[in-house]
Amino acid sequence: MIAVRSLIPALVVLSLASPGTAAETPEAAALAVLASEAGVHEKARACQQLAVVGGPAAVPALAALLGHEHLADYARSGLEAIQDPAAGAALRKALRGLNGRLLAGAVNSLGVRREIAAVPDLQGLALDSKRGVASEALASLGMIGTGEAAKTLQKVLTDGPADLRIPAAHASLTAAAQLAKDGNRVAARELLDSVVRTLPPGVLPAAAQRQAAALRANPAPAVPK
Repeated sequence: MIAVRSLIPALVVLSLASPGTAAETPEAAALAVLASEAGVHEKARACQQLAVVGGPAAVPALAALLGHEHLADYARSGLEAIQDPAAGAALRKALRGLNGRLLAGAVNSLGVRREIAAVPDLQGLALDSKRGVASEALASLGMIGTGEAAKTLQKVLTDGPADLRIPAAHASLTAAAQLAKDGNRVAARELLDSVVRTLPPGVLPAAAQRQAAALRANPAPAVPK
């Protein structure tokens, strides 16, 4: 059983192509492996190669593995790396049919991609205790770090279940950094203030205070006239 994704050197991955396929592109060779009766290890390496050379044509084959017990992690790594919007759309579509750790993995991949189109899906999962991935959804909202994502984090901080306030606070620190980077410093400060107001004194409120102080000490650069 494959428990974690491993890093396979590119030269090893390229050995997937069989003799006589010199004219075949690396993407086509990897896709051929996924469509074959090859074993789990060979298909895992093919997914890893698609994370490097894959494009829109690789998305359906990778998406088909998102429910696979042993290959889902590898398929998600491929989709995380493919910049085409189809990869994000495939992950979003998969949310409806996945459960448990496979659902949590897809949620995480959307955050890694900063898939802004997934914010409504993640907001729903963050507020739905029955799906069991609220913490993961909050973390991904933090990674995406848009104003809409921040609203959900604030809602959970102020009105959400007590067991989600710590995950929401962690996500809020990440989101505030992204908001500030994107120029939305007001929303960043509001989010950090929410962490300080809603949590008892401790590590996370102290971190929020330091982050807010850094924002105040480094005002946004003036816009050139």
